[in-house]
Amino acid sequence: MATYYIYFPFLTSEVKCGAAALDIADRQNAHSMTLAVRATVELFRLVGRERELHREILAFSTSHDHQLVRIYGHYPVIDGKDTKYYRHPIHEFSFTELDGREQWTAYKFTKNVYEIWMPNHFKRLCSAIDQIPADLDFSVPQLSQSFRLSEDLQRHNLSRSSQPDSQSQGNSQPSTGSGARDSTPNTSFTGGGAPKRPRKRLAKGQ
Repeated sequence: MATYYIYFPFLTSEVKCGAAALDIADRQNAHSMTLAVRATVELFRLVGRERELHREILAFSTSHDHQLVRIYGHYPVIDGKDTKYYRHPIHEFSFTELDGREQWTAYKFTKNVYEIWMPNHFKRLCSAIDQIPADLDFSVPQLSQSFRLSEDLQRHNLSRSSQPDSQSQGNSQPSTGSGARDSTPNTSFTGGGAPKRPRKRLAKGQ
């Protein structure tokens, strides 16, 4: 799950059992990865590079029960000031069919995410962080205000710096900047305790 004390997560996995198990896992993954992708979009908007992320997969998720696995890629679609987030189904399969022919498919996919995709993603994140103006305020907003992060940053922070106004937001599996609508209905956090603030003043929006 994407939480307040994890910086730019890019992979989640949910395991469920029982009736409608995969649908529940899908919704929870979509909720977590929408927050994660939104945070990346916010970072790149700060430095005027959000268009680099348009329709780019920025996170992955796997949902599975005792038999089936669903793998998704999550990405933003940027259209001016509007931000939406979508998920793309990459693969759905049973790891029990055909004598377990695909029992290692999810493992191989995850291994490739870490070894092939993630290093380039990490470099891109670092390049954006290096361009952030030094005088921006990275205090964490309340959860009720988190989806208005873009406007708050532009109004309160960028006006104090010499940087030009940043540009737009993005789009995803119809979950807009004001909350995940179609992709994350009836989804809630399951972690205990109050949310924690990050110890490092690095990233906001997660």
